[in-house]
Amino acid sequence: MKAENNLTGQLKPLLFFLFCCYIAIAGCSGGAEEENDPRRPSFTPIVGIDFYEARRSFDNGLAYDSIGFVQEPEWHVKWTHEDSIQIYVPGSDSSFNFAITHDHDSFFHFARESWKVIDLNRDSLMLQRLSLDGLKVNKIRSNVYMRFYSKDYLGQLGKPLMELRKPRKQDTLFVQEMVQRANRNLNNVDSSFSSKNYPKLISKSPMLEIKRRQQDTSELISQSAAYEYLYPEYDIVIHKAYKDFNYTFSVLVGPDGKLRLGKFFVMPEFWESRKRVLTGVVDVYLQHLLAITPAMTLGLPHNSVVYLKVRGRMDKT
Repeated sequence: MKAENNLTGQLKPLLFFLFCCYIAIAGCSGGAEEENDPRRPSFTPIVGIDFYEARRSFDNGLAYDSIGFVQEPEWHVKWTHEDSIQIYVPGSDSSFNFAITHDHDSFFHFARESWKVIDLNRDSLMLQRLSLDGLKVNKIRSNVYMRFYSKDYLGQLGKPLMELRKPRKQDTLFVQEMVQRANRNLNNVDSSFSSKNYPKLISKSPMLEIKRRQQDTSELISQSAAYEYLYPEYDIVIHKAYKDFNYTFSVLVGPDGKLRLGKFFVMPEFWESRKRVLTGVVDVYLQHLLAITPAMTLGLPHNSVVYLKVRGRMDKT
């Protein structure tokens, strides 16, 4: 028994050494397999080349969606190494450097986003932005594609970058269709169309104060940058009102600047009475005390929604 224990004690260091060797060899072979994966594109051929985004669109080829969100090409990028990328701040010479992490196949992570490389060469490249649910790709939401051209290739095209970035014919036709739908249904919030040129409301009387609500830093972290034009919000105070009140509701701003009551939330039994009150606030106060500019997309005015928080003050003296 004692001999067996001695033998076991002598074998333990040897077994541990062999196990460590196995792990090291397995790790090296796994890394080599990843490096030699034929599906993994190499960024080495494009290191040092400036690429400018010329087109950003959904998977249907359009830059707009049915609610008015627009994909705008604005990136300028440069791979500085196989595993790092430089991304310039739109409209400036400032830039940020990001490490690139390979996931698998042609999937990569950088700039706090996940990407798939669709095609890549020295003249152009296309990236697909991925939306992840945990470790799985959400195929429905991973529907944005970005086309880049190199600085040299843009020179050969003989067409200014800003011209390439303009909406295409199919975008214009789609927007025209959405605008027509919105303007046919002036009382229907669900048929309205949002715009980067959202409705502008300006007071034209001392009786009314209005301020566009700005998202604070904490809200912007959890929201798309497009939130502010998709859901424009205004805070309004009406002085010398018929009584003190505080209401939150939406209004439709028609292509002619006419305001129409949109949606509000109240118990069903109070819906009719609240509707009458809010319609009065819109027609008597807001329509007459505001200078109104309707939303406009690609030069076309259209029905769109704004969200209001309206306070009335009797201003007793």
